[in-house]
Amino acid sequence: MDCARSIELLSEYSAGSLGEDESIFIRTHLSACLDCHSVFQDLKLIVETAAALRSENGIAYPDEEVLWQRVSVRRIVH
Repeated sequence: MDCARSIELLSEYSAGSLGEDESIFIRTHLSACLDCHSVFQDLKLIVETAAALRSENGIAYPDEEVLWQRVSVRRIVH
């Protein structure tokens, strides 16, 4: 399994900006790899929570795509 490649592509996958081949790769990998699936679910929860906070308190948080990119970059670096 190519977990490192999958993790790198999660934000683009979530944003729907991957090509068909990479989207299929990610879907297939996430269905077979519980660790990466768990990371993806955690990242989705983080983004959804940030979006909910933005709408509740009016603070100018980054939009969802920017947040996904930041989370992915930090995940790769750390």
